[in-house]
Formats: sequence, C-alpha cells, structure tokens
Amino acid sequence: LNKIGTGGMGAVYLAEHPLIGKKVALKVIHKDLAMSRDVVDRFFQEARAVTRIGHEHIVEIHDFGVTPEGDHFYIMEYLEGKTLAQVLGTERVIEAMRALHIAAQIASALAAAHANGVIHRDLKPDNVMLTHRLGDPDFVKLLDFGLAKIFASASAVKTAAGVLLGTPQYMSPEACESRSTIDARTDVYALGILLFQMCTGRLPFDGESMGEVLVKQVTQLPPAPRAINPNIAPSVEQIILRCLAKTPDHRFPTMNQLREALLDPEAYL
Repeated sequence: LNKIGTGGMGAVYLAEHPLIGKKVALKVIHKDLAMSRDVVDRFFQEARAVTRIGHEHIVEIHDFGVTPEGDHFYIMEYLEGKTLAQVLGTERVIEAMRALHIAAQIASALAAAHANGVIHRDLKPDNVMLTHRLGDPDFVKLLDFGLAKIFASASAVKTAAGVLLGTPQYMSPEACESRSTIDARTDVYALGILLFQMCTGRLPFDGESMGEVLVKQVTQLPPAPRAINPNIAPSVEQIILRCLAKTPDHRFPTMNQLREALLDPEAYL
C-alpha cells in the first residue's frame, strides 16, 4: 500500500492480505544488497532468529521467501505506534517510572533472545516500537534483529574481522573494538545507554565523527546521570552506571538480573 521506512538492509512497506484484508509489514532487501550471499543470509538469519525466540515484546514474523523476480522479503506484524526515537525527539526526557517500564520490557525481550542464543547487537531508539496494547500505551515491541549474532551456532553468519556492526553511540567498548569475544553483555551496555538517554535527554558519548564516538566509548567514563538530571533516583543512577561499565564482567551478568533491578530499583540498591 505504501512505504513505511527504509533501513540499511532494506525497505519496509505497509501491505494487505488480498483475501482477508489483514494489514502486515513487508520488508524487502535492497536490490543492490541482494547480490551478496552474505547479506541475504543475514537477512534470513534475522527472520529465523526472531521466529525462534517467539516473545510478546519482539515483532512477530509470519513468512519469508523470494519472489519469482528475485526479491527477498519477509512479512511481519504491522505495528501502529511510535518508535522510542520519535518519542525522544518530541519529549527529550522521559519520566523515570515510564523509562524503567520501557527498559524492563526491552530487558524481558532480550532475556528471551539470549536464552535462544541470539544477541541483538543493534539496540537503539529506532528499533524500539511503543504501541498501545492491553491497556498499556507503552507496550514495547523490539525490532530489527538484522545484526543479530547467533552464538553457539555453527551455521551462523560469520562477521568478518574488523567489520563494524551497529550504531557507535549505542555500541559497547568491545563492539567498538570489533573483539571476537562479544557476548550478551554487549546488549546490557546498549540498554544502559538507552536508559541514560531516556532519563537525561542526552547521550553519554557523542561526537562530531564516528571515530570520536568510538574512542569515547572505549576510553571515557560516562557522566553521572544525576549531575544532568537531579530528579533521577540514586538507585536508578547506580543501575545505569553498572550497565555502562567498560569491562563486561562489571556489568549485570544477565539480562534477567538487569530486568529485576529495573522492576525494583530500591530493592536492588
């Protein structure tokens, strides 16, 4: 029916089932990328990864395949709402209880992904959809597992050494350095950045160039969230700073433990 958006890997369209009239989102890989076997594998890896997880806070994928004309596509649920990027664009700072509620749902989705051996690796406000469901105006749906790394899988698409995957402002130090040992705690770091941004209205690490941001992620400590927004509770600040530890061993070890802290920051403190 019409184009919804365009990403690095493909375009997304609003489509309709011709017989039952059901609205769906149709993702089609960019023609020039479809020539690359690696990109096509990664595209379908996303569809398989998401289907395998099957979680209420992760976008559902109904079908995928190739058209007779050679277009690679998959069909997913159509979501009405706003991305977290759109919300931050208008509101800038999100009230703490609401930010914790959004972050806890993201943590729940990522815990399920990690339990299925899938690391998201590209968590950012554009990939978090807020939709109205079950009486909740901020029901989270996590999108775009296009960079997802399926660890412990021999058939996983291998990332070439030195290839940078992700958005620098939301990447962990180990991802910025393209280390081979990246595990689920890279998503813990990225969720910490999201929480920092929601609570303070700014990014902990930003710069004029990609290189400047990467260097800051690896070498600089984040500013204290309460110095930017004194309304942030000390407990929430501690959770954010633990997520943003440079060394993965100093972060929350699992997404489930982070989720528990987000649901009750005072008990965590």
